[in-house]
Amino acid sequence: MQRKIILFHISLLFLFITNSFSQVFTGDSVYIRKIYPIITDTFWQGSIVGITAKDITNKKLLIDVNGSYKLNPASLVKIITTAAGLHILGANYRFKTEFGYTGYIKDSTLFGNIIIKGYGDPTLYSRFFKSYYQKNSPFDSVAIKLKKLGIKEIKGKVIGDASFFDYNLPNPTWIIGDVANYYGATPSALCIYNNEYSLYFSTKDSTLQAKLLHISPESVPIELINKVKATNITTDQSIIYGDIFDSTRLIVGAIPINKDSFEVRGSIGNPALVAAIELNKRLKTYQITTTDSVYFINKYNYTKDTTEHFFLLHTHLSPILSEIVNQTNLYSINLFAEQISRLCGWQQYKNTTPEMGCLAVNRFWQKTTNNMLLYDGSGLSRYNAISTQQLVSILEFMHNQSSYKKQFIQSLPVAGESGTMSKFFERSKAKGKVIAKTGTMSHIRGLAGYIQPDKKTTIAFCIIINNSPLPANLIKQKIEQMILQLFFD
Repeated sequence: MQRKIILFHISLLFLFITNSFSQVFTGDSVYIRKIYPIITDTFWQGSIVGITAKDITNKKLLIDVNGSYKLNPASLVKIITTAAGLHILGANYRFKTEFGYTGYIKDSTLFGNIIIKGYGDPTLYSRFFKSYYQKNSPFDSVAIKLKKLGIKEIKGKVIGDASFFDYNLPNPTWIIGDVANYYGATPSALCIYNNEYSLYFSTKDSTLQAKLLHISPESVPIELINKVKATNITTDQSIIYGDIFDSTRLIVGAIPINKDSFEVRGSIGNPALVAAIELNKRLKTYQITTTDSVYFINKYNYTKDTTEHFFLLHTHLSPILSEIVNQTNLYSINLFAEQISRLCGWQQYKNTTPEMGCLAVNRFWQKTTNNMLLYDGSGLSRYNAISTQQLVSILEFMHNQSSYKKQFIQSLPVAGESGTMSKFFERSKAKGKVIAKTGTMSHIRGLAGYIQPDKKTTIAFCIIINNSPLPANLIKQKIEQMILQLFFD
């Protein structure tokens, strides 16, 4: 056996010398032998594969293949952001939204404006916190308080104030094909409905043009140019394009045929304006008359009048951060991760730009792992470059040293059971024993988290694959094969 191991290492050394392949293998020879045939398979066709796995119970490196290479991790970035956010902001941190008015009240009339001031809460009327907002509806609370003040009419504007953020724009490193779609939802100091809207199409009676049925919520100001086709496919292959703050949206591409109602989600270009529209509508249900004049404020379109007094009516608090982190990682919500990152920047540097958010997160991890190239908080940026070694170091810290270990680990999806991992390892020994975050973009696939092959052992691992031309489902199968062969064979 020892002679075979020596010959195996000699063969590896020969391959390195002759440049037959570019992979760099280190770790336990047992694991190298298991992974070698998979990694060197022609299946990868020039892809870059990085793997690091460490037994963090016994502090032993098990396998490392190209572990120092900086690769694009896609949504694995959310591990970095949410873990740092728990430490920088605290697990019980709550985002706030203030509601108030300016002007004066006379004879049951408010001569002034109603203002919603956002401070970065990504959850306002979010579908991921439906039950929370059934019990804590801030729009209803505001209307009730106005009624108690005797106000029956508002002669002024309803204003959505998003000026807390330095700018409410998509990350400058995101691509144009993402930012008008739901996963590219614009970060904003004042969010609503996950900064998303839905388009519903019928493709039942058409073999070419999809018919738009309706938009939800109806208050989202959209002028849609519909060029989406109905074809014989099974998944949504449409793309929405649109400029910042512009109500015009162009939808192209294709959606499945023979559907009575097919949903396509887009990002709200101006969530602060939509929040103002929605509050205005809610006030009317309480028989409070308004002028229907709605407006939005950003830092770059408004100069604050310091003589104007803001009378606070109501402060709404979001669910606690650990619950937001749970949803962020479970369902890979880009907007939530971006908002957490920006508030980390505010907490550390009193600056809410995406650059300072990334700096705050990066500096938090400086002692754990150096030199990550971090350009956003969610992983949508094509500029991000992080190694599997760096992600495993963060996972090891969160498991072995963090006071937020429980909240963080509970946020990760469970193989075959929950979130984005519900379709992984469904009928295998690994079901329920792999707790991990997924990462997926075009030609990128990643998986990182913890493996518990038995009650005594915890393995922190990360797999990232870049530049693969193969279908995502085939790469997923290959990742499952790697994990099963390495740790459950």
